[in-house]
Amino acid sequence: MTTLCAIGDTHGHLQLALCMAARWQIQLKVCFDAVLLCGDVGTFTQDSQLDSATRRHGKANPCELEFLTQWSARPQPEWLDAIFRPIDDGGLGLVCPVGMVHGNHEGFSSLASLTHATVPEQAVPMVELPCVDSGSHLHWLPSGWRCVTPGGMVVAGVGGIERGQRYADYHELAYLDELAILNLLERPPVDLLVTHQGPSEVQGETKGSTLLQALLDHEKARVWCHGRSTPNRCITLAGPSKGTTVVPLGDVAFSMHNSDGGEPGEDAWATLNFGATVSVQRERPSFWRDYRRKRWIDVGDERLVCPDLARFCRVFRAR
Repeated sequence: MTTLCAIGDTHGHLQLALCMAARWQIQLKVCFDAVLLCGDVGTFTQDSQLDSATRRHGKANPCELEFLTQWSARPQPEWLDAIFRPIDDGGLGLVCPVGMVHGNHEGFSSLASLTHATVPEQAVPMVELPCVDSGSHLHWLPSGWRCVTPGGMVVAGVGGIERGQRYADYHELAYLDELAILNLLERPPVDLLVTHQGPSEVQGETKGSTLLQALLDHEKARVWCHGRSTPNRCITLAGPSKGTTVVPLGDVAFSMHNSDGGEPGEDAWATLNFGATVSVQRERPSFWRDYRRKRWIDVGDERLVCPDLARFCRVFRAR
């Protein structure tokens, strides 16, 4: 049995997403083969790249700008590396590769510089995908590409959203690439398809994508995980023979509309178990409330540190 972890839109909240994934491994007594993020990661590397929505949310919640202030810093803050360090070496133990597709809220000029236009004929080892952060922890799966996890699972990705569904003036990369979708239609089915937007059969034609629907019509994946808008949050057997398990995932980002100071999003974490059959577990981990916004440590310069990482932060230890 090979277990993957899929996580919904992070909107900058990478510490929240990945620290919870690391702790979930321990609770489940598994080692994830890989972690996949479903877009809107918030991979801004310069202030000038911020879109108006991210800039607005960032004023109330510094985690929206976490990639800009921490993950793209050179050098990265010392506490981030601890997420990926083995438990025997004092880290949190998330030693598997972490991959992402892009959404429509990203630092697109940086992403566009990371890869060439030609889609590789063969699936690429996941660890060889281009890295988006300065510490080389987060790998980007460009649209139409396929990769192979350390355990041999084949994962395909398509980033972006359906053109015409939003009035904002996005970078070209923010929209679905029809050629990338055609490329996947011509390839063999994969174990997991990760997209930002869901197919129209599951999420409807105004929230889902008719372009992506072609991949479901041909059942090009055993499991399909997506984020973005999820009016239908049910895990659904879909496609002509009900051969694809579609898993909608919610936002990771803190909800700032309650008296508790912000709770992590719900329905954002799922484990996918691949063997002769596939099983999916999407749930709010039992320790979910341990990561409420009020528990995070403010180390200045609009940087917040997850409570799991406080012991790795020199600023916090010096207090």
